[in-house]
Amino acid sequence: MKLPSLKIRNLEAKFPVIQAGMGVRIGVAELASAVVKCGGFGTIASVGMGDVERGKTHFVEECNEKFANELKKAHALLEGRKNLGVNVMVAISNYEEIVRTAIAGGVDYIISGAGLPLVLPEYVGDADVALIPVISSGRAFEVVVKTWLRKYNRKPDAVIIEGPKCGGHLGFTMDMIEHPETCSLDILLKDVKEVMGRYDIDIPVLAAEEVCCRADVEKFIKMGFDGVQVGTYFITTEEAGIDRRSKQVFVDAKKEDIVVIKSPVGLPVRVLKTPLVQRVLSGNREKFSCPYRCLRSCNPAKSLFCIARALLATWEGDVENGLYMVGCNVDATTRIYPVKEFFDTLEGE
Repeated sequence: MKLPSLKIRNLEAKFPVIQAGMGVRIGVAELASAVVKCGGFGTIASVGMGDVERGKTHFVEECNEKFANELKKAHALLEGRKNLGVNVMVAISNYEEIVRTAIAGGVDYIISGAGLPLVLPEYVGDADVALIPVISSGRAFEVVVKTWLRKYNRKPDAVIIEGPKCGGHLGFTMDMIEHPETCSLDILLKDVKEVMGRYDIDIPVLAAEEVCCRADVEKFIKMGFDGVQVGTYFITTEEAGIDRRSKQVFVDAKKEDIVVIKSPVGLPVRVLKTPLVQRVLSGNREKFSCPYRCLRSCNPAKSLFCIARALLATWEGDVENGLYMVGCNVDATTRIYPVKEFFDTLEGE
């Protein structure tokens, strides 16, 4: 089959693919701009851009400045091309500031999850920016839709449904994660479509779960989705921002290396069983102090590890102390490759 283009608000990409944000310097300007140039929607993750030391005393300012610089870098690489967006987690303590920085930085769309982005339209105002909530149930989608319509007279421009086999933080209970057939993407799609019907909404619905090849894209299109979000499979691209040693961790990993633990964010998180995770599973608390308070829901006194430090270690290639968020399709990441190779497979019929 010939893959359809993906239209969101006044944007259109050649292929029905949007890149997941992937925070703390995985989804940076190089990866996002490469995805756009190849015919997709490219996403910069807003979290974890700032300098560690300066952030101890000027956290908000440092985050805004480095994030704004990354947006400028992406625009320079894109030379006027559209379809550049950002991912902003609701859970971060500087959510409003980062959203406003994104708007000032001229982004085309904002993806927002890790909580319900109920106030997102307020911070965006009249800016011509597509708003894309990330949800894991029809009920969550309805809460977003009702709130946006009632308070802001605004509808989402697209919605991303994350399934129970996604990587990173998961909007499901442990029982649902252990029994993914109870909340599979086909079930979630039906629930979301019912909400869309009740509120007279006609927007693209994107599937996020185990997408690593053209066959996966076709599967979800045939299921009734308008496109897909790709995360794990893009981590081992040449353009992804983390150290090559960390990319190799994903390349070498097998499905049996995956485990779900409780994150300091307060949600289950799917990760690789690396040395840090093995220590956490043993109940050992990592030694750390927290001058940042980067996450609203994180209690440093009760957390076994600092997620910001762990993800920065991943960026640096510190395998001993890094946290490696991953989807269930890690077996597909068999090598480090240029992102163009993935998009080349989407050409033709």
